[in-house]
Amino acid sequence: MRLAALLIAACIVLAPAVRADGMAQPAAPVSPAGGWSYQFTPYGWVPWVQGDSVLRGRRFNVYASPIDVLEHLDFAWMSYMQAKKGPLTLFADVMYGDLSGSGSVFTTDTLGPGLTATLGASLGFDYQFWIVEAGGMYEVMQWRARNDGGAPDTFVEMLAGGRYWHQSLDIDVALAGTLSLDGLEVSGNTAIARSGGVQWIDPFIGARLRHAPAPGEELALRGDVGGFGAGSKFTWQAMATYTWLLCRQGALTLDGYFGYRALSVDYAEGSGTDRYVFDVVQHGPVIGMTGKF
Repeated sequence: MRLAALLIAACIVLAPAVRADGMAQPAAPVSPAGGWSYQFTPYGWVPWVQGDSVLRGRRFNVYASPIDVLEHLDFAWMSYMQAKKGPLTLFADVMYGDLSGSGSVFTTDTLGPGLTATLGASLGFDYQFWIVEAGGMYEVMQWRARNDGGAPDTFVEMLAGGRYWHQSLDIDVALAGTLSLDGLEVSGNTAIARSGGVQWIDPFIGARLRHAPAPGEELALRGDVGGFGAGSKFTWQAMATYTWLLCRQGALTLDGYFGYRALSVDYAEGSGTDRYVFDVVQHGPVIGMTGKF
């Protein structure tokens, strides 16, 4: 609702002038100085999250629906930035999230190798993360899909970059008669498994396909793979988005942005009670607004 209100307000402020005959007069786009064009997209991504994690040698099942994510979300920021000149595009994507709540997201499973005691029930969690990616794309192909003699409307770009991950995960488990306390902190009737700050960088390579089915609209498909043992064991991402023109005023254009995104990572480090694993797939709808200038 807040995003919809923002879109409406932005287009009212940037509404085109009205001609004497009552028809809207759209402003002509202005060519960016120096040949560079820029865009900034604040967005929201509310995914399903599924996989498993090992924290202090203890294994936990991970599952959250979009409703679970929203219920446990304390704060989030997500934005995509891009600078383009000719066939070259530079980009950066920033995601931050802070979630906390009951143990319905991280549930106890089994112990890791070398641990023999049983686990108590998961009671709660506190999870903070940064995912920051940056890289570049280069256009390698273009053609006209619509046979009307116009300019190219379909483009293929190769891309490469790095994705930085930073995570801090605390999980509370109930004290049990057979619970091993190795690596855990005891607080009252609970034991707390803390990851501390865990961070790594995944290199990745991939491609993006963009197609304009009509003026002011764009369909984009992007995919990448990475990790390769340099950071995580393996990571992949796939995304499909649709953007459409909302309004234009001078050099500024506002587009609506909607799509579906999936991101998977399989990361592991340490052993015994120092073992940390995050093997999770996140996928769900993404919606936002893009400002271009």
